[in-house]
Amino acid sequence: MSTARHDHTPAFTEALGLPLGEHVAVRVWTSLPVTGVSLKVVRVGEIEYLPAEAVTLPEFTGAGRWYEAELPLHTGRVRYAWELRLLGDHLNLTAAGLTHGRRGFRSWFQYLAGHASPEWAWKSVFYQIFPDRFRDGDPTNNVRDGEYLYMNRPIETRPWGAPIDKRGDVHAHYGGDLRGIQDALPYLTELGVNALWLTPIFVSPSNHRYDISDYRHVDPHLGGDAAFDSLIAAAHETGVKVVLDGVFNHIGNEHALFQAALAGQEREREMFTWRDGHTLPYHAFFDVPTLPKLDYRSLEAEQEFLAGETSVVREWLRRGADGWRLDVAHMIGRGGTDAGNLELHRALKSAARAERSDAYIFGERFFDPEAALDGQGEDGAMNYHGFGLPLMQWLSGHSYTFTPSLLGGQELCALLHDAWHVLPPPVALSMFNSLDSHDVPRALFRLGGDKRKLRAALTLLLAYVGVPCLYYGTEIGLSQREQGAMPWCRESMPWNEADWDTELRADVQRLIGLRRESLALQRGSLRFVLESHDAIGLVREYTYAGGRTEAVLALASRTPEAVTLTLPDGEWTDMHSGETLNGEVTLDLSAGRLLGRGG
Repeated sequence: MSTARHDHTPAFTEALGLPLGEHVAVRVWTSLPVTGVSLKVVRVGEIEYLPAEAVTLPEFTGAGRWYEAELPLHTGRVRYAWELRLLGDHLNLTAAGLTHGRRGFRSWFQYLAGHASPEWAWKSVFYQIFPDRFRDGDPTNNVRDGEYLYMNRPIETRPWGAPIDKRGDVHAHYGGDLRGIQDALPYLTELGVNALWLTPIFVSPSNHRYDISDYRHVDPHLGGDAAFDSLIAAAHETGVKVVLDGVFNHIGNEHALFQAALAGQEREREMFTWRDGHTLPYHAFFDVPTLPKLDYRSLEAEQEFLAGETSVVREWLRRGADGWRLDVAHMIGRGGTDAGNLELHRALKSAARAERSDAYIFGERFFDPEAALDGQGEDGAMNYHGFGLPLMQWLSGHSYTFTPSLLGGQELCALLHDAWHVLPPPVALSMFNSLDSHDVPRALFRLGGDKRKLRAALTLLLAYVGVPCLYYGTEIGLSQREQGAMPWCRESMPWNEADWDTELRADVQRLIGLRRESLALQRGSLRFVLESHDAIGLVREYTYAGGRTEAVLALASRTPEAVTLTLPDGEWTDMHSGETLNGEVTLDLSAGRLLGRGG
């Protein structure tokens, strides 16, 4: 049981994002017999001690005492902690928890002054769509076999539902388009989805379209610009946001800018990094010749793609997109490297916000994104490192590359907590969580087809801190046929309901509904309350300004054996069955379970 707490919700932090130069009231609760409390603030590298006074909250009915202090917002990111004094001892409370020793500043609480988050994302459940494989709404715009050459090979087509094969990795087109996505909006809204992330939709010769030839137009094989306008209008009418995929590290080698560079045009040559004595005379994404890397030493490149008044970033927000997912965000930089990465992302977000004040910007940072997430650049990052990959490794018994793993629940919780607690709360709430995607193996395949484990994973996905995203088809049991990631994880979506697991879909629909109805799941704090080898449990809690709380307890196990645990204080209700529970209980957690309290 926690004996001292502080978080970002209203009882503890008066308001988020107050302007630089102001003060914000912050509070700590403790059940310890303290003799005094101080607020510690880092200012100019030194620690200052500020007084905290005992206060009462009108709706708080539990044990313990509250203390309040005024936090000065003297810089964009303020780091602070609490010191609790006891007879013969003192304790430090940081985001890492209670310790006798003082934790490093990395673990202190953080307040972002003047920071505005796209809070609509916190209320959203996303659905990722790989357009070529989702739905064919207009067969007349489909690619034709041999229509053009790509990488010196004729392009190919596949009938809908045909198995993925290695030969068709980037060459095989199935015919999905934007009209198909629009036609599926009733399906998606019935599921409960209210935001879409579309992998690239711009003109490109490949099926994945990460090698873009023209950023200013939608690929005609997806329906062209008119199909985009129609989709945006229909989506917004039904309350669905649409986030596009921004490929700004590299472009396709057929792009006019790169072709001009190859032809010797000086302005265009400065947009790329050239190298002598190398098989490939220019820097490219993983040295793939079709993906020349942009060089942002060129101001022209920065203005064209990221920050200019007519940049790609601003143009598509102006045309109705609600945000950007940034492909390989960690690689974007200068001179063929990632030099200046954070500076460029700050310029990108500034431009995006100038165009659309609530644009949601999140980066693909496959590994540890901590250094980039200070609130000045991306709103959040794809949370592979801090959620999806370790969770799936624990549940499946292997890494995403299918390397065997004995990762246990205690270590999993430590990894999740370590990645979460170092982020400013508005950033943590904006992290983009998923179990699978177009880049990693399908969740159901990784779990050996075990749908109980998949339900456990989905329960944690919809309960965890951040913005949850489903990969298309996961809700109906779509898997893959071969071990690996790309292209096997990109099967076409079945639209014959006889091929669906409708019970799984109903369970996903229920979980989405719970997520969208719960303030605790959308904005609450996080603490782990069960950490055993095969089972974990976490609490999301939202404490209103008056002291009243709403909490959700998410529980999951990777084995079918029942788990005995002691529930946190209070009376809990199973959010599916309505059963009331408290104290020590023995539960089947193999498909995940959500319990609610308060509200």
